[in-house]
Amino acid sequence: EDVREAAQALRAAGVEAVAVCLLHAYANPAHERRIAEILAAEMPGVALSLSHEVNPEPKEYERTSTTVVDAYVKRLTATYLDLLSQGLSARGYRRPLFVMLSNGGTATAETATRFPVRIVESGPAAGVEAAIFFGGRIGLSSQLAFDMGGTTPKLCLVEDGRAARTRHFEVDRVHRFKAGSGMPVATPVYDLLEIGAGGGSIARVDDLGLIRVGPESAGSDPAPACYGLGGEAPTVTDADLALGYLNPDFFLGGDMRLDRARAEAAITSRVATPAALDPAHAAAGIHAIVNETMASAGRVYIADKGKSAAALALVVTGGAGPVHAVGLARRLGCRRVVVPPLAGVMSSLGLLA
Repeated sequence: EDVREAAQALRAAGVEAVAVCLLHAYANPAHERRIAEILAAEMPGVALSLSHEVNPEPKEYERTSTTVVDAYVKRLTATYLDLLSQGLSARGYRRPLFVMLSNGGTATAETATRFPVRIVESGPAAGVEAAIFFGGRIGLSSQLAFDMGGTTPKLCLVEDGRAARTRHFEVDRVHRFKAGSGMPVATPVYDLLEIGAGGGSIARVDDLGLIRVGPESAGSDPAPACYGLGGEAPTVTDADLALGYLNPDFFLGGDMRLDRARAEAAITSRVATPAALDPAHAAAGIHAIVNETMASAGRVYIADKGKSAAALALVVTGGAGPVHAVGLARRLGCRRVVVPPLAGVMSSLGLLA
């Protein structure tokens, strides 16, 4: 009766997904299954995540948080994968659709829909796979895979063609580098270091007159100012363009033109003028701060692994990776930088590899 009462309250509140976690369900899931039956009857169509299916292990806090994350993304993942499957089918694709797991493995679209928490880090995992693929082709024994896109750069140590894995990581950290400030997720993943300062990270001047970059991101909407899509805040991409590190006439292989004047105007109004700098120095400051932010986190990560950066080749993927790779390598002490062709779509190649 308590479950039915709770279900009615959830339904009245418009709840679309429910996570169920009972104290000892990893050992005896009978009651979680019964709750699922009641919820399905009282809340038709609700997305359900049961802890004994998502993470059948002791430690109820980690099991609960993992199940909550699974429930939170379940409906979104199902919709996305359904649309992807339908689109492939409409284009004549008749084979199964597989999805990369966060640990570099693969699963069917059906399994990914049922347990979406397992694909939370699938994109970065694909970047690691691409780095392993190219590293193997040129005989690298030790490398630091570096993937930098629009939001969150990633670093991952690879030795002898194998990347380190872990069963525990955190999402949505309040403090970027502080363990324990995020939500724990217990699922197999590559042991990635995440740094919240990508190409879309927004630059600003704080109360002390210092330039700060991120963790806020312009994302794809409204996007960096130079995209001309309505974004007005200066981002790392705007700084890179203003510095001449990006070709405005050959972005996306020439399919999209970047507006350098918009980038420089955003940097001038939001960073250069408040910091009493000329626009070029402000852009250079944004670029340098991002590199140093990544290097500071990378030094700790490499030291924790008991490794020396000098022995690691930096293998670069992601659209923004090649622009920042040399600056990062110099700060870390890596002596070799490898940029594969078409680095911006290397995660796609990693999926295939």
